Amino acid sequence: MKNIMKPREMALFAGVCRTGSVTQAATEVGLSQPAASNMLKDLEARIGTTLFSRQSRRLVLTATGRSLLPDVTHALAALDAVDKRVQSMGRGTGQPLTIGAVSAAGASVIPSAVRALQLQEPARTVIVKVGTAAEVIEMAIQQRIELGVVLGSGAHEHVGFQKIADLGLVCVVRPDHRWANRSSIGVAELAAHPYIAHSRHLPVGAATALALEAEGVTWQPSIEIVQFSAACGLTDAGCGPCILESLTGSYARKLGLVPVPIETKETLTLNVVWPLSRGLSPASRIVMDNIRETLAA
Repeated sequence: MKNIMKPREMALFAGVCRTGSVTQAATEVGLSQPAASNMLKDLEARIGTTLFSRQSRRLVLTATGRSLLPDVTHALAALDAVDKRVQSMGRGTGQPLTIGAVSAAGASVIPSAVRALQLQEPARTVIVKVGTAAEVIEMAIQQRIELGVVLGSGAHEHVGFQKIADLGLVCVVRPDHRWANRSSIGVAELAAHPYIAHSRHLPVGAATALALEAEGVTWQPSIEIVQFSAACGLTDAGCGPCILESLTGSYARKLGLVPVPIETKETLTLNVVWPLSRGLSPASRIVMDNIRETLAA
C-alpha cells in the first residue's frame, strides 16, 4: 500500500501550502525540518512528480500540487470531524450533530437553529458541512450527515424529505439604487438592465431563467456567479442588481443591501433531508423546528 497518502503527510503538505515553508510546516505537525523534508521527498517519489517549486525563498505549488490540494483539504476536514466525534463520545456528551447545508441556508437560518440547539443541549457539539444541494443529498445518502438543508428537490429513495417553505425571487440592489424604494419589480423591466444571476445549472439560476423565459425574455446575465456571497459583493461594488431567492435576500439586507420582490410565479422550495434508514434524531428535530419558526417570523 505504498501509494497511500498518510494523514501526517497530508497535514505537512497542507502546512507547506499555507506557510510556504517546510520548517514552519514541520513545527505544526511535530517533525524536525530534516524529517519533514525527507517525508515530502518520499511522497513526491511515490507520486512520481514534484508538488512544490521554490520561488524567492518560498515554496509554491506546482500544477500537480494545486490539483491535489482540494482533496487533501477535504480529507483533513473529514479526519478532524471523526476526531471531534470520538472526543465527544469520550466525554460522554453523545455524538455531535452533523448538518449539511447549501450556502444560502448556512448563512441565514442555520446559525439561529444551531443556537437554539445549544440552548437546549449545551454539551452537544455541531459540525456544519456546506455544499451544493446535490452534495448535501449525497452526504445524506452516505449517512455522513444527520440533517441536510437544501434548495430545490431533495427527493431520493434513500433519503427522508420534507418541505419547509416556498421561497420567491428577489432583486437585490444598493440603497442608492433607483429601485430601492420599490415594492416590487417586473421581470421584463429587470431584464432590460444588466443584472447578476446564478448559473442556470443551480436552483436559483434555473428559477430565474424560467421566470424570464415565461415573459419571453432570454436569460442573459451580465455577470454569472455560483455563490450568493459573490453576488452580494458585486452588487455592493456597483456592478448591478443581483437575483437571489428570498432567504438570501433577507440575509443581504443585513449587509446593507435592499431585496425587492420580483413579480413572478416562479418559486423555490427550502427542504430538509436526512438518511432514511436512520430517521430524524431529536437534535435534528430541534434544528428543523427552529428553521420553520425563523421563516414564519
